[in-house]
Amino acid sequence: MMYVGELARRAGVTPKAVRYYERLGLINAQRTASGYRTFDDRSLETMLTIRRAQMLGLPLDQVREIVELLRNGEQPCGHVRDMLRERRLAVAKRIRELKAFDRFLRELETTVPDEGPECAILARVGAEMPRRNIASTRAVSVHRPTRPCFRRE
Repeated sequence: MMYVGELARRAGVTPKAVRYYERLGLINAQRTASGYRTFDDRSLETMLTIRRAQMLGLPLDQVREIVELLRNGEQPCGHVRDMLRERRLAVAKRIRELKAFDRFLRELETTVPDEGPECAILARVGAEMPRRNIASTRAVSVHRPTRPCFRRE
């Protein structure tokens, strides 16, 4: 049996993440007579599974599906493979969007003159807004973690 801190250390996450996943029902704690949470090795395995799935960029709802399959004694690999296929399609789409945005930035950088009282680059972007979905390119990250999960090593 492990307390929150030991489980967090062994899983490479923060104690806050352990409590968060318990609150979501992804791991189960037992309580000591004095109210401390204790976890077994199965909780550690689940935490490691959660961490690995999140490293693949899988969102928490899909992580929950994997955990449920494991709890039910089912092999999740086929399901994970399907999730990864979906993830790759989303990543490929995002890469295409970012490449198009990069071309647009390069075009602005190399073709718009610096003269004049107003910044011609910003004026050009304003003129392009209705034709391009520039706002969606602000976040360059392909994946943002849903919650604080990992302890920095």
